[in-house]
Amino acid sequence: MATTTNIQVLLKYYATRQNNAMVNVLDFCEYMRRYAQHHIEEQPDLVQYLANTQEVVKKELDKLVESNQIVMTQAEPDKQQVCVIGYYVDKFAVRYQDIKKNTAIPFPSHTYLPKNIPQEVYKKESAENFFSDMLASQDLNQRFLYCLQLPRGLPTILFPSNVPVLTLLEISLSKLQSKLQKEEFHDYFLKKLKIANPGKELSIKNFFTAVVKKPEAALSSIKDSAESFYQWSQLCFFIKQDYEKTKDLTQEDIALLQSICIIEFCTAFYRTKAQQDLQRSTALKNLDLVLTKPPYYFTREAIDSFTDSRGIPLLGQYSLEDLNEYMHKLTTEAEDNKLPKLLTFKTPNNVRYYITKGKVLPLILRLCSDARETARDIVTKECHAALKRFEPVPEFKNQDLFEKKLEKIVENTSPLLYTLLNVSFLHAVYYEMRTNGETTPEVMQLFHDGQIPPYSELLMISKDEILTDAKIMLPVWYTIPIVSWFLSLFLGPPKTKKKKDSQEKKTKSYDNSEKEEPDFISPAEKRDPSLSRKNELKQAAVEAEKYFVPANSTLERELSSYEQIWNKMLNKQVRLDLTDDVNSLIRDYVRKIIKTLRASNFTPERIKNLAETLVKTPNMQKIKDHDELCMYVQLYMVKLIKNL
Repeated sequence: MATTTNIQVLLKYYATRQNNAMVNVLDFCEYMRRYAQHHIEEQPDLVQYLANTQEVVKKELDKLVESNQIVMTQAEPDKQQVCVIGYYVDKFAVRYQDIKKNTAIPFPSHTYLPKNIPQEVYKKESAENFFSDMLASQDLNQRFLYCLQLPRGLPTILFPSNVPVLTLLEISLSKLQSKLQKEEFHDYFLKKLKIANPGKELSIKNFFTAVVKKPEAALSSIKDSAESFYQWSQLCFFIKQDYEKTKDLTQEDIALLQSICIIEFCTAFYRTKAQQDLQRSTALKNLDLVLTKPPYYFTREAIDSFTDSRGIPLLGQYSLEDLNEYMHKLTTEAEDNKLPKLLTFKTPNNVRYYITKGKVLPLILRLCSDARETARDIVTKECHAALKRFEPVPEFKNQDLFEKKLEKIVENTSPLLYTLLNVSFLHAVYYEMRTNGETTPEVMQLFHDGQIPPYSELLMISKDEILTDAKIMLPVWYTIPIVSWFLSLFLGPPKTKKKKDSQEKKTKSYDNSEKEEPDFISPAEKRDPSLSRKNELKQAAVEAEKYFVPANSTLERELSSYEQIWNKMLNKQVRLDLTDDVNSLIRDYVRKIIKTLRASNFTPERIKNLAETLVKTPNMQKIKDHDELCMYVQLYMVKLIKNL
């Protein structure tokens, strides 16, 4: 043995030399003193054992007792002994190597230990819990001795912690194989399996052949094959059933039943693991599906609260670690120098959103459609106000100034659109979609020669049309040259202040968009006992609107946006009729459910379920774009309840 100062190693070495786990403390102290004298030059740290050997050794032994490496017996000081657990750990580790070579050797039991050995040497564990924990994760560096408690009164099994737990499973399979290789047992249990599985004789025969003649295939069928779990369960049941009739069990019979229990526990663990893996993979597929549904962009908090089609949260079907790992994979891994599947960006107010690569350009189209009405209304009102005050409007004389004005409006009223139009990955997304042939004529309009067109083209706003509309809104006398000149003398601002006032009034229209919305007050805080059920429902609708309608948008704008997606009729009258029909169906449906609807139940999850039920009706099934239609139904329901 190499020179060392580790007292645990020296204690086990001393026990091995005397071939006994029980070590007298005084004898070991004397051994440590002589060991220190002999090796002091090689290990100067051993000097502490030369002066007060007993005191130093007992302090070290107390530390080993606290870490459960040894067991101290309560006896007189001169007869005090310690039991070295590591001695039996190594001894039984060698025993299991022998059992692997010779399956006739039985499993060691606690009765194999000498009578003077204290019970604290081993840890009593339920075999079912032991396999569940150790198969999940096992630390082979630990030095413990486990005493596995088996069901149905079977003898216990001693198992050292430094041996892989799969060794027990391999030995159990070997014992089972040696039993089934005997002709009378082979034909008997094969016949019982075939009778229990009519029409599956070939698969049963292949399974049984793998169990009997192919040890590696048998182990693999337990660990990796979900199809064989039921067959293993049947085989173990038939063997136990057959041996329950036997009163006098031989040592070989007991070892076989112990092996069957071990196989059952391992099979149960891997069956549960396979079910969890299947549930996790299904939930992650549902996550991919939800990410491609409206509104297409999601915060991390929204992703954490995703639910499946049954309304069950996905977080729980997979763990938070699984979600973090999968999100990292989606946002970082890519093939052939392409962008990752999931992209992320931040808005000016530092809110991070996630969006799938294929939904970036369709979302921009939708946001441009939403922003057009707002931007056009703001520009028209400002132009009309300026003309009414006889102030110059330079934006309508210079196209660059007009584009900057539209950009500023979009930045203030639709920060999400402004962010997406300026993200670094936008051109790469367009290039990939064009290369893959995934672009549509609408998407092609977003780029001219690989560049994003001006805001006036994106929003389809013409300064000439805006100027014409603003002039039409003026009173008739503004169109009479002489009258308008006289009015400008009295109504127009002083020349010295005209430029300054004009600049102040241009920025005034953005003040409302920059004000922060007040914090949402929950219905429980706003609710008054005197309020009627109608008002409570309206309050619940306000809360639902906060959930469905993104920031810097309105309920009407979202309704109009989704309507343009699912209602693609070209004829104006047919388009209006279709929208009226859908709205009528929604109103009729709400009239039916409102009698039993309670404010406490009018939650976003409940609204989603109601909308999905309505969309699945025959009349609604004829309309394509079901996801967008479902979102429209949810928003319209909120609108109806809100306007009760």
